[in-house]
Amino acid sequence: MSDTAALDELGIWSDLTEAERLEIKSVMRMRRIARGERLIEQGSTSETLFIVNFGLFEVRRAGDAETVAKIGVGQPIGEIGFFSGERRTASVFAARDSEVLELDKTTFDALVQRHSKIQSALTRSMAKRLAEMARHQTKTIRMGRMRTVAVIGGGSGGIPPSFDAGLRRSMSIRDRTCVLASSDAKAHFGGGRLDGFDLANWLAVVERENDLVVCIADDALTDWTQAAIRSADQLVVIAEGAGAGLNPVETFAFELLPATRRRLVRLHRSRSGVADGAEPWTRHRDVFMVHHVALEDDEDFLSLRRFLAGEAIGFVAGGGGAFGPAHVGVYKAFRERGFVFDICGGSSVGSGMAAAFSLLMEPEAIEAAVHDIFVKSKAFKRFILPKYAFLDHTALDRALQRLYGSTLIENVWKPYFAVTTDLSESALRVIRTGLLWRAVRASSSIPGVLPPVFDEEGHMLVDGAIADNVPLAVMKSLKAGPNVVVHICPTDRCLFDVDYGSIPGRLGLLERLINPFSRRELPRCPSPANVIQRSIFADIRRDRQPSGPHDLLLHPPPFPGLSFMNWDRHHDVFNAAYRWGLEALDRLKSDNNPAIAEMERALTGCQGQEKRI
Repeated sequence: MSDTAALDELGIWSDLTEAERLEIKSVMRMRRIARGERLIEQGSTSETLFIVNFGLFEVRRAGDAETVAKIGVGQPIGEIGFFSGERRTASVFAARDSEVLELDKTTFDALVQRHSKIQSALTRSMAKRLAEMARHQTKTIRMGRMRTVAVIGGGSGGIPPSFDAGLRRSMSIRDRTCVLASSDAKAHFGGGRLDGFDLANWLAVVERENDLVVCIADDALTDWTQAAIRSADQLVVIAEGAGAGLNPVETFAFELLPATRRRLVRLHRSRSGVADGAEPWTRHRDVFMVHHVALEDDEDFLSLRRFLAGEAIGFVAGGGGAFGPAHVGVYKAFRERGFVFDICGGSSVGSGMAAAFSLLMEPEAIEAAVHDIFVKSKAFKRFILPKYAFLDHTALDRALQRLYGSTLIENVWKPYFAVTTDLSESALRVIRTGLLWRAVRASSSIPGVLPPVFDEEGHMLVDGAIADNVPLAVMKSLKAGPNVVVHICPTDRCLFDVDYGSIPGRLGLLERLINPFSRRELPRCPSPANVIQRSIFADIRRDRQPSGPHDLLLHPPPFPGLSFMNWDRHHDVFNAAYRWGLEALDRLKSDNNPAIAEMERALTGCQGQEKRI
């Protein structure tokens, strides 16, 4: 039997004496379960109780797309059915190479006769589990963020020494972070052939003593490489040079880890707003996210570390029409105070501002682009016969193409997303691939004001603000960590001095429009475009944001005299939001705001200590 000393202080064993624990272990059978193997089948009889010695298990129910629960070291599996006599309500699979201790009903009954505390210990374990389920009122996830990462080389390039060195430097700034290679495993086991389950057990011990374990795989499919991949929660594929097909290590890893657990890291000599070369790699690799890393310094390595550790800092930009430059002002204030954003995304006008941030554009350059699109090109002032919309969209399309060119989202330097509303499916659509300008255009397609965007499959896409004006939930689905969330829509009460009875009908309106004197007497009612925009950005459900203590929700005050469609004063909006942002940051820091503190902790880290391996 492998070493079970770690269990003595975990799970159901904690209230038992050393002698009682030893007696229980002496009658339990050890069973090793390979990653992906089923331990319990839904609907089977509940004759056996399992305790996780090392590894990780996932609970799945037939018909459910997502994992119901995760079960880690020292925790029981199947205890509810074991005591109730009911058939198994779910299947349990090994999420890593794992080991369990197995106890059948007859042996357990004999033990309880000698040690009654065993029964009460398991009863408390069940009570805690049921209490946790009641508290969350959702599926119970007993293991938090992903903690073990396998790094492999992609194609024929392997893992360059420069990347290995940069990764180790970035990991060293935080305590309880460990980087391991095959040389560490050989040193631990004294050389010779490495057994896969012994390696899995060792990695489980290392994981318990660290918050993040990064395993650097060999270029070949060695015992170490296989054990690292089979124990991993996340897979990082290093891509250097031209794209190539999968190598044997990638093929093995992709069979075990789904696309949602894979990241592609594209290496570059230097940093630029638009990278290149991701598409030849993603053509052969379905991955969750693409990261561009420059080898010139540690900035991108530190960002990658924050993603892997569940500490990535996000910028969420909401809709708001001509109030959009407020995003740029707030962004500039945060950057000047030393904050860095790892991923940006937004809805409606926020999608365009977030795209510029992900392209590493400076705030002043973004302002110049806003002026080109909305003032010089008059993108929102070219009215047209309302066959397809109120505005001529071609001016906006040309301006967006000038700004973003043929850039693909996969090649913007920082990970990015845009939110749009799919009217063909009556659903929210998150765009993370394809042409950047079309993603921004689809997310900003105000119904009636601009024509919808139609994708290659025929889906009709309109303004993302309809489905989710401030897409914090989308950001949370892509990464863990703190967020800056900017909601710029005016929330002040706005009343209009309009006599409804004075609004003329068709003939009355035509007569007044023809006569220049009576035209002046028309009621000053908001235009159809203004009404549409106000309807979209009303965001009546704004108080239902899934925010937590590490999500900083900011509401810059509305700029006086501005409307959703008036872009002429964009620079004034930008400057006002910038000054407000600086003042807000100073106030939040003095108040020890938890989101600010978490961002500073993620950015600065702490001096690394000796890692326990």
